[in-house]
Amino acid sequence: MKERQVKTTGCTQQTNNNPIADAYFKEQVKNPGMIFCLNRQDDWNETEVFVRKVMKDFPGLHVLVYYAGGKMEPKPVATHLLVTDNSDFNLFGKQKSLLKEWLNKHSFDLLLVFARKENKRCNTLVTSVRARLKAGMVVSTKNLPVDISLGKPGEKMSYDLFYSELKKYLKQLNITLLS
Repeated sequence: MKERQVKTTGCTQQTNNNPIADAYFKEQVKNPGMIFCLNRQDDWNETEVFVRKVMKDFPGLHVLVYYAGGKMEPKPVATHLLVTDNSDFNLFGKQKSLLKEWLNKHSFDLLLVFARKENKRCNTLVTSVRARLKAGMVVSTKNLPVDISLGKPGEKMSYDLFYSELKKYLKQLNITLLS
């Protein structure tokens, strides 16, 4: 994306439109959600730090974390967060009551999807969550249940980079999420 030059103010020079994109993003997105599909428990620390950053912008943020690497012990607990693993699905892959209740209860303006590896249950969860717009990192070019994907297939992108690029992208296209 081509960055816009901004007028110099004071002694610091701004080279992009991040403050404008941030303000636009906060104005347009009133009810955001995030879903993470983690393959290792070690990924939790990076995920938690990113969720805390986004919660500063959106205190009412709701997050669903699916741990695909088996059973996550102990599961983190918070009012804004539901952590699931394979034990939250029955033998035939159907969601158990707690997960089904969370999915029925939540609907978002924007759902941010973070899945670095393609996973059938994760794709099912992403399609089950109601959202006006789903944006995510590119995992592969096939069967991606998102409306907007940033980056290139196979490219590892940090959560922060994805988030800042998405803000600029929505501002550039003047996408309005609210009716």
